[in-house]
Amino acid sequence: MSISVFSASRSGFAAMALVLALPLSLGAASAAAEALESQFSYLIVETDAEGAEQLVARTSVKPGETIHYQLQHTNTTEDAMSGLVIAAPVPQGVTISLGSETTSVPAVFEVQAELDPENEGLEWSTLPATRVVIEADGTTREEPLPEADIAAVRWSYSEPLDPGAVGLNAYRVRVN
Repeated sequence: MSISVFSASRSGFAAMALVLALPLSLGAASAAAEALESQFSYLIVETDAEGAEQLVARTSVKPGETIHYQLQHTNTTEDAMSGLVIAAPVPQGVTISLGSETTSVPAVFEVQAELDPENEGLEWSTLPATRVVIEADGTTREEPLPEADIAAVRWSYSEPLDPGAVGLNAYRVRVN
């Protein structure tokens, strides 16, 4: 079975249209966001006969395949930009591959998920992330956060992005 990245269907491997139009969130002030030129790209990870990875451009993916997302941000101002937070969703129909995340700028990497049922909504956590589970008898316990429950990722830059500098962030997801 194959799906098109242009499909907006909610069935099967839904939300693959997000592969092309992945919304990005920038935690810096709106003026800074306007001065930050952002580009998003994706490639499909293929393995050749010798087991070497290749990144290829395709318009469809199959269950079990891996998508490599890359976010590129360029500071188009004449000043360094501090406090940048780059966030991106983990679209429905895919599961993040933790350990695949990279950054060219020193940053704190976090994931977003429902971590504590006592707190409404999604929360951010550094890795390794855990979640609270309420047992049938009302007691609680912590367990590792399953990759499948992660809804978004973000990088909080630890250093300013200098004028003209480019920040690269990447992560991978597996098609469910």
